[in-house]
Amino acid sequence: MDYAIPTQFFSNLTTMITPFVGNPTLSKYLAFIPIALIAFLVTFLLTPIIGKIAWGIGATYKPHTKRKGKAFDNPAKAMHEVETPSLGGLSVTLPALIIIFLSFQITPFTAPVLLALLVLMIGSTLDDIFNLDSRIQFGYQILASLIIVLSIIDLTQIGLVEKEFLNFAAYSIHFDIFNFPISIILPGDIFLFFWLLLCLNAVKWVGGSPGLLESYSVVIFTLLFIIAVRMSSDFTAVTSIAMSGSLLAFLIFAIPPEKIMSGSSGRSVYGFMIALLALITDAKISTSIMLLALPLLDAIFVIIRRIFVHKPKSLKELLKINDTTHLHHRLLQLKLTRIQVLLLESSIALIIGSVAIATTGAMRYFAVIFGLALVLLLIVIINYKANKRKEKEKEKSPESKYSY
Repeated sequence: MDYAIPTQFFSNLTTMITPFVGNPTLSKYLAFIPIALIAFLVTFLLTPIIGKIAWGIGATYKPHTKRKGKAFDNPAKAMHEVETPSLGGLSVTLPALIIIFLSFQITPFTAPVLLALLVLMIGSTLDDIFNLDSRIQFGYQILASLIIVLSIIDLTQIGLVEKEFLNFAAYSIHFDIFNFPISIILPGDIFLFFWLLLCLNAVKWVGGSPGLLESYSVVIFTLLFIIAVRMSSDFTAVTSIAMSGSLLAFLIFAIPPEKIMSGSSGRSVYGFMIALLALITDAKISTSIMLLALPLLDAIFVIIRRIFVHKPKSLKELLKINDTTHLHHRLLQLKLTRIQVLLLESSIALIIGSVAIATTGAMRYFAVIFGLALVLLLIVIINYKANKRKEKEKEKSPESKYSY
Protein backbone atom coordinates (compact mmCIF):
# COMPACT_ATOMS: atom_id res chain seq x y z
CA MET A 1 0.00 0.00 0.00
CA ASP A 2 1.82 3.14 -1.15
CA TYR A 3 0.52 6.43 -2.47
CA ALA A 4 3.78 8.34 -2.30
CA ILE A 5 4.40 11.26 -4.66
CA PRO A 6 8.22 11.64 -4.41
CA THR A 7 9.03 8.06 -5.44
CA GLN A 8 11.04 9.19 -8.46
CA PHE A 9 12.87 11.79 -6.36
CA PHE A 10 14.21 9.18 -3.92
CA SER A 11 14.99 6.84 -6.79
CA ASN A 12 17.07 9.54 -8.49
CA LEU A 13 18.80 10.43 -5.24
CA THR A 14 19.65 6.78 -4.65
CA THR A 15 21.19 6.59 -8.13
CA MET A 16 23.29 9.68 -7.39
CA ILE A 17 24.54 8.31 -4.05
CA THR A 18 25.38 4.78 -5.21
CA PRO A 19 28.69 5.62 -7.01
CA PHE A 20 30.02 7.20 -3.81
CA VAL A 21 28.77 4.48 -1.46
CA GLY A 22 29.28 1.49 -3.75
CA ASN A 23 26.26 -0.31 -2.30
CA PRO A 24 22.84 0.22 -3.95
CA THR A 25 20.98 -1.19 -0.94
CA LEU A 26 22.70 1.16 1.49
CA SER A 27 22.06 4.06 -0.89
CA LYS A 28 18.31 3.48 -0.61
CA TYR A 29 18.50 4.19 3.12
CA LEU A 30 20.91 7.12 2.80
CA ALA A 31 18.57 8.84 0.32
CA PHE A 32 16.20 9.59 3.22
CA ILE A 33 18.85 11.01 5.57
CA PRO A 34 18.21 14.67 4.51
CA ILE A 35 14.66 14.33 5.86
CA ALA A 36 15.98 13.10 9.22
CA LEU A 37 18.44 16.00 9.38
CA ILE A 38 15.76 18.58 8.56
CA ALA A 39 13.41 17.10 11.18
CA PHE A 40 16.24 17.02 13.74
CA LEU A 41 17.16 20.66 13.15
CA VAL A 42 13.57 21.95 13.21
CA THR A 43 12.76 20.09 16.45
CA PHE A 44 16.03 21.20 18.05
CA LEU A 45 15.17 24.85 17.34
CA LEU A 46 11.45 24.50 18.06
CA THR A 47 11.66 22.71 21.42
CA PRO A 48 12.91 25.70 23.50
CA ILE A 49 10.23 27.88 21.89
CA ILE A 50 7.49 25.35 22.73
CA GLY A 51 8.90 25.14 26.25
CA LYS A 52 8.61 28.91 26.75
CA ILE A 53 5.05 28.88 25.40
CA ALA A 54 4.16 26.06 27.82
CA TRP A 55 5.55 28.04 30.75
CA GLY A 56 3.70 31.13 29.57
CA ILE A 57 0.26 29.51 29.38
CA GLY A 58 0.72 27.26 32.39
CA ALA A 59 0.87 24.00 30.42
CA THR A 60 3.21 22.40 32.93
CA TYR A 61 3.29 19.20 34.95
CA LYS A 62 3.25 19.99 38.66
CA PRO A 63 3.88 16.92 40.82
CA HIS A 64 1.93 16.55 44.08
CA THR A 65 -0.52 19.32 43.16
CA LYS A 66 -4.07 19.56 41.86
CA ARG A 67 -5.68 21.60 39.11
CA LYS A 68 -9.44 22.08 38.94
CA GLY A 69 -9.78 19.59 41.79
CA LYS A 70 -7.94 16.82 39.91
CA ALA A 71 -4.47 15.53 40.72
CA PHE A 72 -1.93 15.63 37.92
CA ASP A 73 -0.82 12.13 38.79
CA ASN A 74 -0.60 9.53 41.49
CA PRO A 75 1.93 11.04 43.96
CA ALA A 76 3.54 7.62 44.38
CA LYS A 77 4.48 7.49 40.73
CA ALA A 78 5.38 11.14 40.06
CA MET A 79 8.45 10.68 37.87
CA HIS A 80 9.02 14.39 37.26
CA GLU A 81 10.23 15.79 40.57
CA VAL A 82 10.00 19.47 39.60
CA GLU A 83 7.53 21.53 37.58
CA THR A 84 8.13 20.69 33.91
CA PRO A 85 6.64 22.13 30.68
CA SER A 86 4.47 19.49 29.04
CA LEU A 87 3.85 20.52 25.42
CA GLY A 88 7.08 19.01 24.10
CA GLY A 89 5.30 16.52 21.87
CA LEU A 90 4.30 19.36 19.57
CA SER A 91 7.95 20.05 18.70
CA VAL A 92 8.18 16.41 17.53
CA THR A 93 4.85 15.93 15.76
CA LEU A 94 4.56 19.35 14.08
CA PRO A 95 7.74 18.94 11.94
CA ALA A 96 6.62 15.42 10.93
CA LEU A 97 3.16 16.71 10.03
CA ILE A 98 4.64 19.52 7.92
CA ILE A 99 7.05 17.13 6.18
CA ILE A 100 4.15 14.80 5.29
CA PHE A 101 2.14 17.76 3.97
CA LEU A 102 5.04 19.03 1.82
CA SER A 103 6.14 15.60 0.58
CA PHE A 104 2.81 14.14 -0.49
CA GLN A 105 -0.29 15.34 -2.27
CA ILE A 106 -3.57 15.58 -0.39
CA THR A 107 -5.38 12.44 -1.51
CA PRO A 108 -8.08 10.15 -0.06
CA PHE A 109 -5.13 8.30 1.50
CA THR A 110 -3.11 11.16 3.03
CA ALA A 111 -6.08 13.37 4.04
CA PRO A 112 -7.48 11.03 6.75
CA VAL A 113 -3.97 10.40 8.12
CA LEU A 114 -3.35 14.13 8.48
CA LEU A 115 -6.84 14.72 9.90
CA ALA A 116 -6.51 11.92 12.47
CA LEU A 117 -3.13 13.26 13.59
CA LEU A 118 -4.59 16.79 13.88
CA VAL A 119 -7.44 15.50 16.05
CA LEU A 120 -4.98 13.75 18.37
CA MET A 121 -2.63 16.74 18.49
CA ILE A 122 -5.41 19.24 19.25
CA GLY A 123 -7.13 17.03 21.82
CA SER A 124 -3.92 16.06 23.60
CA THR A 125 -2.65 19.66 23.60
CA LEU A 126 -5.87 20.72 25.34
CA ASP A 127 -5.27 17.87 27.79
CA ASP A 128 -1.80 19.23 28.57
CA ILE A 129 -3.28 22.68 29.19
CA PHE A 130 -6.52 21.82 31.01
CA ASN A 131 -5.85 18.31 32.44
CA LEU A 132 -8.91 16.82 30.72
CA ASP A 133 -11.10 14.09 32.13
CA SER A 134 -10.10 10.56 31.08
CA ARG A 135 -13.42 10.14 29.21
CA ILE A 136 -12.66 13.18 27.04
CA GLN A 137 -9.17 11.85 26.34
CA PHE A 138 -10.67 8.52 25.31
CA GLY A 139 -13.20 10.41 23.16
CA TYR A 140 -10.66 12.10 20.88
CA GLN A 141 -8.70 8.84 20.67
CA ILE A 142 -11.86 7.11 19.40
CA LEU A 143 -12.53 9.94 16.92
CA ALA A 144 -9.00 9.73 15.46
CA SER A 145 -9.28 5.93 15.15
CA LEU A 146 -12.70 6.18 13.46
CA ILE A 147 -11.30 8.62 10.88
CA ILE A 148 -8.79 5.95 9.81
CA VAL A 149 -11.36 3.14 10.01
CA LEU A 150 -13.78 4.99 7.69
CA SER A 151 -11.04 5.92 5.22
CA ILE A 152 -9.71 3.87 2.32
CA ILE A 153 -7.02 2.53 4.66
CA ASP A 154 -8.47 -0.90 5.35
CA LEU A 155 -7.36 -4.06 7.08
CA THR A 156 -8.52 -6.69 4.60
CA GLN A 157 -6.34 -9.56 5.75
CA ILE A 158 -3.81 -10.47 8.38
CA GLY A 159 -0.48 -11.86 7.27
CA LEU A 160 0.98 -13.99 10.04
CA VAL A 161 4.11 -15.36 8.39
CA GLU A 162 4.28 -15.75 4.62
CA LYS A 163 0.71 -16.37 3.50
CA GLU A 164 -2.40 -14.53 4.57
CA PHE A 165 -3.80 -16.13 7.66
CA LEU A 166 -7.23 -14.55 8.00
CA ASN A 167 -9.47 -12.86 5.44
CA PHE A 168 -10.97 -9.80 7.11
CA ALA A 169 -12.96 -8.55 4.12
CA ALA A 170 -16.07 -10.70 4.33
CA TYR A 171 -18.32 -7.65 4.03
CA SER A 172 -17.54 -4.29 2.47
CA ILE A 173 -19.35 -0.98 2.07
CA HIS A 174 -18.09 1.81 -0.20
CA PHE A 175 -19.64 5.22 -0.78
CA ASP A 176 -18.74 8.90 -1.10
CA ILE A 177 -19.52 11.88 1.11
CA PHE A 178 -18.93 15.16 -0.75
CA ASN A 179 -16.71 13.27 -3.21
CA PHE A 180 -14.66 11.89 -0.32
CA PRO A 181 -14.48 8.07 -0.42
CA ILE A 182 -15.64 6.10 2.61
CA SER A 183 -14.63 2.46 2.92
CA ILE A 184 -15.87 0.04 5.57
CA ILE A 185 -14.49 -3.50 5.62
CA LEU A 186 -15.87 -6.00 8.12
CA PRO A 187 -14.68 -7.53 10.33
CA GLY A 188 -11.27 -6.00 9.44
CA ASP A 189 -12.13 -2.42 10.39
CA ILE A 190 -13.36 -3.55 13.82
CA PHE A 191 -9.99 -5.18 14.46
CA LEU A 192 -8.24 -2.08 13.08
CA PHE A 193 -10.22 0.20 15.43
CA PHE A 194 -9.22 -1.70 18.56
CA TRP A 195 -5.66 -2.21 17.29
CA LEU A 196 -5.15 1.55 16.95
CA LEU A 197 -6.61 2.25 20.40
CA LEU A 198 -4.59 -0.52 22.03
CA CYS A 199 -1.28 0.55 20.47
CA LEU A 200 -1.94 4.24 21.20
CA ASN A 201 -2.49 3.63 24.91
CA ALA A 202 0.11 0.88 25.28
CA VAL A 203 2.86 3.16 23.94
CA LYS A 204 1.39 6.14 25.85
CA TRP A 205 1.79 4.26 29.13
CA VAL A 206 5.51 3.79 28.44
CA GLY A 207 5.94 7.53 29.08
CA GLY A 208 6.02 7.27 32.86
CA SER A 209 9.72 7.99 33.22
CA PRO A 210 11.62 10.93 31.66
CA GLY A 211 13.03 10.17 28.20
CA LEU A 212 11.77 6.57 28.20
CA LEU A 213 8.92 7.05 25.73
CA GLU A 214 11.08 9.09 23.35
CA SER A 215 14.01 6.65 23.33
CA TYR A 216 11.68 3.69 22.85
CA SER A 217 9.87 5.47 20.02
CA VAL A 218 13.15 6.33 18.28
CA VAL A 219 13.98 2.62 18.16
CA ILE A 220 10.57 1.59 16.79
CA PHE A 221 10.33 4.36 14.19
CA THR A 222 13.85 3.53 12.98
CA LEU A 223 12.95 -0.14 12.62
CA LEU A 224 9.76 0.85 10.78
CA PHE A 225 11.91 2.96 8.45
CA ILE A 226 14.07 -0.07 7.62
CA ILE A 227 10.96 -2.15 6.89
CA ALA A 228 9.45 0.64 4.77
CA VAL A 229 12.55 0.98 2.58
CA ARG A 230 12.58 -2.78 2.06
CA MET A 231 8.89 -2.70 1.12
CA SER A 232 9.35 0.43 -1.08
CA SER A 233 6.76 2.30 0.98
CA ASP A 234 7.88 5.90 0.65
CA PHE A 235 5.08 7.31 2.81
CA THR A 236 6.10 5.23 5.83
CA ALA A 237 9.80 5.73 5.11
CA VAL A 238 9.47 9.53 5.01
CA THR A 239 7.19 9.72 8.06
CA SER A 240 9.14 7.28 10.23
CA ILE A 241 12.57 8.77 9.48
CA ALA A 242 11.17 12.26 10.15
CA MET A 243 9.83 11.08 13.51
CA SER A 244 13.17 9.44 14.33
CA GLY A 245 15.07 12.63 13.54
CA SER A 246 12.69 14.78 15.58
CA LEU A 247 12.71 12.41 18.55
CA LEU A 248 16.51 12.28 18.59
CA ALA A 249 16.62 16.07 18.82
CA PHE A 250 13.95 16.10 21.51
CA LEU A 251 15.87 13.54 23.59
CA ILE A 252 18.57 16.17 24.12
CA PHE A 253 16.04 18.05 26.25
CA ALA A 254 14.08 15.06 27.62
CA ILE A 255 16.81 12.82 29.06
CA PRO A 256 16.98 13.13 32.87
CA PRO A 257 17.26 15.69 34.30
CA GLU A 258 14.57 16.67 31.78
CA LYS A 259 13.94 20.26 30.74
CA ILE A 260 10.68 19.44 28.95
CA MET A 261 8.41 16.42 28.56
CA SER A 262 6.42 15.12 25.59
CA GLY A 263 3.21 15.38 27.58
CA SER A 264 -0.07 14.13 26.23
CA SER A 265 0.63 16.00 22.97
CA GLY A 266 3.38 13.48 22.26
CA ARG A 267 2.28 10.37 24.12
CA SER A 268 -1.08 10.24 22.32
CA VAL A 269 0.49 10.48 18.86
CA TYR A 270 3.58 8.24 18.90
CA GLY A 271 1.80 4.91 19.43
CA PHE A 272 -0.99 5.80 17.01
CA MET A 273 1.54 6.60 14.27
CA ILE A 274 3.53 3.42 14.93
CA ALA A 275 0.40 1.23 14.62
CA LEU A 276 -0.80 3.09 11.53
CA LEU A 277 2.56 3.07 9.72
CA ALA A 278 3.00 -0.65 10.39
CA LEU A 279 -0.36 -1.22 8.69
CA ILE A 280 0.40 1.08 5.75
CA THR A 281 3.73 -0.66 5.15
CA ASP A 282 1.90 -3.99 4.83
CA ALA A 283 4.10 -5.39 7.58
CA LYS A 284 3.11 -8.85 8.76
CA ILE A 285 1.06 -8.82 11.96
CA SER A 286 3.84 -10.88 13.53
CA THR A 287 6.32 -8.08 12.83
CA SER A 288 3.97 -5.43 14.22
CA ILE A 289 3.39 -7.44 17.39
CA MET A 290 7.11 -7.93 17.95
CA LEU A 291 7.85 -4.23 17.40
CA LEU A 292 5.29 -3.38 20.06
CA ALA A 293 5.79 -6.47 22.24
CA LEU A 294 7.10 -4.64 25.31
CA PRO A 295 4.37 -1.96 25.69
CA LEU A 296 1.57 -4.32 24.55
CA LEU A 297 2.41 -7.08 27.04
CA ASP A 298 3.09 -4.57 29.80
CA ALA A 299 -0.29 -2.89 29.14
CA ILE A 300 -2.17 -6.21 29.06
CA PHE A 301 -0.40 -7.38 32.23
CA VAL A 302 -1.26 -4.13 34.05
CA ILE A 303 -4.91 -4.12 32.90
CA ILE A 304 -5.46 -7.74 34.00
CA ARG A 305 -3.81 -7.03 37.35
CA ARG A 306 -5.93 -3.92 37.91
CA ILE A 307 -9.11 -5.88 37.14
CA PHE A 308 -8.25 -8.59 39.68
CA VAL A 309 -6.86 -6.29 42.38
CA HIS A 310 -9.17 -3.26 42.15
CA LYS A 311 -12.26 -5.06 40.77
CA PRO A 312 -13.62 -2.05 38.82
CA LYS A 313 -17.36 -2.16 38.16
CA SER A 314 -17.16 -0.37 34.81
CA LEU A 315 -14.78 0.76 32.07
CA LYS A 316 -14.96 4.26 33.57
CA GLU A 317 -13.62 2.99 36.90
CA LEU A 318 -10.91 0.99 35.14
CA LEU A 319 -9.75 4.08 33.23
CA LYS A 320 -9.49 6.04 36.48
CA ILE A 321 -7.16 3.56 38.17
CA ASN A 322 -3.73 5.14 38.49
CA ASP A 323 -1.16 2.91 40.17
CA THR A 324 2.56 2.11 39.98
CA THR A 325 2.53 -1.31 38.33
CA HIS A 326 3.98 -0.56 34.91
CA LEU A 327 7.33 -2.10 34.03
CA HIS A 328 9.27 1.15 34.41
CA HIS A 329 7.77 1.67 37.89
CA ARG A 330 8.84 -1.82 38.88
CA LEU A 331 12.35 -1.29 37.56
CA LEU A 332 12.64 1.95 39.52
CA GLN A 333 11.45 0.10 42.62
CA LEU A 334 14.38 -2.27 42.06
CA LYS A 335 16.61 0.82 42.46
CA LEU A 336 17.58 1.19 38.81
CA THR A 337 18.23 4.78 37.79
CA ARG A 338 16.01 6.46 35.22
CA ILE A 339 18.82 6.34 32.66
CA GLN A 340 19.27 2.60 33.31
CA VAL A 341 15.51 2.01 32.86
CA LEU A 342 15.63 3.99 29.63
CA LEU A 343 18.58 2.01 28.27
CA LEU A 344 17.19 -1.37 29.38
CA GLU A 345 13.71 -0.98 27.85
CA SER A 346 15.08 0.58 24.64
CA SER A 347 17.59 -2.27 24.31
CA ILE A 348 14.84 -4.88 24.72
CA ALA A 349 12.77 -3.13 22.05
CA LEU A 350 15.77 -2.97 19.71
CA ILE A 351 16.64 -6.66 20.15
CA ILE A 352 13.07 -7.94 19.74
CA GLY A 353 12.39 -5.60 16.81
CA SER A 354 15.63 -6.53 15.06
CA VAL A 355 14.74 -10.22 15.33
CA ALA A 356 11.36 -9.41 13.75
CA ILE A 357 13.10 -7.80 10.78
CA ALA A 358 15.85 -10.40 10.44
CA THR A 359 13.67 -13.53 10.55
CA THR A 360 11.49 -14.73 7.69
CA GLY A 361 9.09 -17.56 6.96
CA ALA A 362 8.56 -20.16 9.67
CA MET A 363 11.48 -18.74 11.66
CA ARG A 364 9.51 -15.55 12.26
CA TYR A 365 6.62 -17.58 13.67
CA PHE A 366 8.93 -19.19 16.23
CA ALA A 367 10.60 -15.82 16.85
CA VAL A 368 7.21 -14.28 17.70
CA ILE A 369 6.39 -17.01 20.22
CA PHE A 370 9.87 -16.97 21.75
CA GLY A 371 10.05 -13.16 21.83
CA LEU A 372 6.64 -12.70 23.44
CA ALA A 373 7.32 -15.47 25.96
CA LEU A 374 10.68 -13.91 26.84
CA VAL A 375 9.22 -10.42 27.32
CA LEU A 376 6.30 -11.78 29.37
CA LEU A 377 8.70 -13.80 31.54
CA LEU A 378 10.81 -10.69 32.07
CA ILE A 379 7.76 -8.66 33.12
CA VAL A 380 6.64 -11.37 35.56
CA ILE A 381 10.13 -11.72 37.10
CA ILE A 382 10.59 -7.97 37.50
CA ASN A 383 7.15 -7.64 39.11
CA TYR A 384 7.92 -10.53 41.45
CA LYS A 385 11.26 -9.04 42.52
CA ALA A 386 9.74 -5.58 42.93
CA ASN A 387 6.99 -6.98 45.18
CA LYS A 388 9.55 -8.87 47.28
CA ARG A 389 11.69 -5.76 47.67
CA LYS A 390 8.64 -3.71 48.64
CA GLU A 391 7.71 -6.26 51.31
CA LYS A 392 11.25 -6.26 52.74
CA GLU A 393 11.35 -2.47 52.87
CA LYS A 394 7.99 -2.46 54.65
CA GLU A 395 9.29 -4.95 57.21
CA LYS A 396 12.37 -2.81 57.86
CA SER A 397 10.46 0.49 58.13
CA PRO A 398 10.40 2.13 61.63
CA GLU A 399 6.60 2.08 61.67
CA SER A 400 6.43 -1.68 61.06
CA LYS A 401 7.11 -2.54 64.71
CA TYR A 402 4.00 -0.62 65.74
CA SER A 403 1.71 -2.28 63.17
CA TYR A 404 -0.66 -5.11 64.01
